[in-house]
Amino acid sequence: MLGEFHRPVDAIADTKPVLIIDEPHRVERGSKSYAALIKNFRPQLVLRYGATFPELTVGKGKNKHAVKDYQELIYDLNAADSFNQGLIKGVAKEHLELPGGKKAEKKVKVLSTVKGDSANMKLTSADNAGKIFTLHKGESLGSIDNDLDGVVVEDISKNSVSLSNGQEKQTGEEFYPDQYGVSYQEGMIELALMRHFETERENFCREGLPIKTLALFFIDSIESFRGPEGKNDGWLRKKFIDMLEARVKKELTCQNTPEYEAYLRATLENIDASCAGYFSQDNNDSDENVANEVKVILHGKKELLSFTDEEGKPNVLRFLFSKWTLKEGWDNPNVFTICKLRSSGSEISKLQEVGRGLRLPVDSAGNRISDSSFMLNYIVDFTEKDFANKLVAEINGELDADQKSPLSITAEDIIKVAEKRNIEVNKFFIELMTKGYVDFDKNVVPEKFDDMLIEYPEFKDVTSGVNTNRIINRNSSRNDKIHIRKARFEELRELWAQLNRKYVLYFDKAIDKKIEAELPSIIKDKHVFSLQTVESSRKVLEFEGNVAVANEGAHAELTLHDRYYGYNEFLKRASRYTNIPVHILHKAICEAANGGYHLTNEMFNDSSLTRLIGAVDDWKCDQLVGFVRYKQANYTVKETKLTNADGTVKDEVVQAYIGNKSVPGEPPIKYLYDAYAHDSGLELQNIKTEIDEVIVYGKIPSHSICIPTVASSNYSPDFMYVVKKANGTKELNIVIETKAYDKESHISPDEDTKISCAEEFFKAMTANGYTVHFRKQINSTGVKNIIDELVRVTQ
Repeated sequence: MLGEFHRPVDAIADTKPVLIIDEPHRVERGSKSYAALIKNFRPQLVLRYGATFPELTVGKGKNKHAVKDYQELIYDLNAADSFNQGLIKGVAKEHLELPGGKKAEKKVKVLSTVKGDSANMKLTSADNAGKIFTLHKGESLGSIDNDLDGVVVEDISKNSVSLSNGQEKQTGEEFYPDQYGVSYQEGMIELALMRHFETERENFCREGLPIKTLALFFIDSIESFRGPEGKNDGWLRKKFIDMLEARVKKELTCQNTPEYEAYLRATLENIDASCAGYFSQDNNDSDENVANEVKVILHGKKELLSFTDEEGKPNVLRFLFSKWTLKEGWDNPNVFTICKLRSSGSEISKLQEVGRGLRLPVDSAGNRISDSSFMLNYIVDFTEKDFANKLVAEINGELDADQKSPLSITAEDIIKVAEKRNIEVNKFFIELMTKGYVDFDKNVVPEKFDDMLIEYPEFKDVTSGVNTNRIINRNSSRNDKIHIRKARFEELRELWAQLNRKYVLYFDKAIDKKIEAELPSIIKDKHVFSLQTVESSRKVLEFEGNVAVANEGAHAELTLHDRYYGYNEFLKRASRYTNIPVHILHKAICEAANGGYHLTNEMFNDSSLTRLIGAVDDWKCDQLVGFVRYKQANYTVKETKLTNADGTVKDEVVQAYIGNKSVPGEPPIKYLYDAYAHDSGLELQNIKTEIDEVIVYGKIPSHSICIPTVASSNYSPDFMYVVKKANGTKELNIVIETKAYDKESHISPDEDTKISCAEEFFKAMTANGYTVHFRKQINSTGVKNIIDELVRVTQ
């Protein structure tokens, strides 16, 4: 008993608390649970925080519609903005198709068996939720589907069925009726492994530190993975290991860097350790191997993201298996492939599964990578082949009414496209309805969205919402790659080769003395070292006679303890991220402490390290741009975004490297690519601008020319041009950085620093004997003016 309070909740309520509700879709405002919270806690303020909110139905009759249950909305980052701004990975959905391009429309699954007697099998098709058949020994599978005529059940064991065609199907296994020699799971695993290694190769061999690439498999039979006795010897696990081994051997026949080849060989040497599973029943399993797997998956995120273990040996674990969506709240930023070897139930479950892999990845040092375009491979079976369209509809459905969804087009949109196609408007509208693309109210049928954009790509120009390149359907004929015009590339081959030469960044020797002199002041002025604290106050419950009274108590400062390091470890980490020698960092910290700056061991923590790195980067941007020097390294990149390792030009390039937006039409003949891929209106204007003096021009693939900058980051410009002077005697090589701003003053200091470093970089390239002119462009400056001015001054 607490004075006049008989329940702890009453004592809490008396403080007039702020109630914060996480996962608001689980506690709807009209529910009994919500009412009980309000009644018991009597909060002065309720904050609901989450990614998913319940919906309310408003209006009547034809005006009846659903809206998100927001109340006094403080901030809303909708899913469309998250995808379009690259704050999360994009999604590349893919469903399994039969060899030869034939679409899979049905599958048979072995549900259960009675040894020596019968087997229950389920037929699922695209238009049928499923029908169960019971077959006995000697009976034909033709009763399930005509394509299985002639295939007879020969034997039935405890966990499998033997067929007359020599196949043995395990409980839980699926197969195609019209390709019954092919296991459905086997086909999906093969597809998932192909996508995984495509992504892993790119992530491992990227500029900078490598990214550990993970794949997550959802299965519906725990026994198929753990085995009937829980010894990690299930048929699915064995099959996966065999297929993984074959795939790794195939990958080793490709041209690899020495480091990646060593990692692949380490995978072969310890193939069983490359996969692990977690299932709810594992919590009661005494097997040590199972316990280790669960520990790593649920609690060892750092270990999962590392390429080496505690002993420095290769850590090849990167394939994870689970039944549902793992523990609530579990995710891993480096999941790049999700393969569903089972069909999920609700649409919310599907969205949760995708969410497990949407966060942006981290590299091997734990740095979040936010300056690249990443895609999550989401592999499903044919029953979920429309998932990409449904996901787009779900995302765009969150937009406000004034943020028009691409699934709803206006009369003005139809007029614009009809004019482009030179078709009478009413006739065009009837054509769209006849083909089933839109209904009478001009709403696009979600399942037809991809097909409509393929047949009428002009609609990409007039619709908004989530960018069509951020959620793609790999099974659609719409491709996420654009072709390189090989003849055009040959005319800028030399420029491209020079741009891909590697340069190292260094500073004048005077810089060491400068940073040594100013670092103590940086530490003190920026308040680098401190403990994270929050203020709090409390009321003290005291008794006056028989009455409890809450009197004001003392104010307090609470310290939030984050991870802290030993002093030596802190210095090494700070040196690694700032490139300042350990002895200079040590001397500066000592000078700051001797100058009255209070330091304790707990202050050498994550927060202080982050502030120190940020303060040093800010100082570098402000002080060192004029002291930057670039020196050409001996190393030359072999494979690039546009060329193979042998120097031959590639057929195509991923569109995301060139631009996240696209408009229909064929670019000018001098342009490097055959599509109008761009990131801004200014870039599109540049692509469309034809200039007589230009021999060839093209968008530079993102992150392909990595110019090191003083801010410990890399920078890649936008456009490259090869230009012939008016007298035809000399070619000019021009690189242009586009900034879609109206004024140069709108360019951020960080961007300005990168541009200044690029200017020094191209000066160094010119000094090495290859002249490249670098220019900055904003909205008010046409690219033709820039080129005309360069042609004039260089004559």
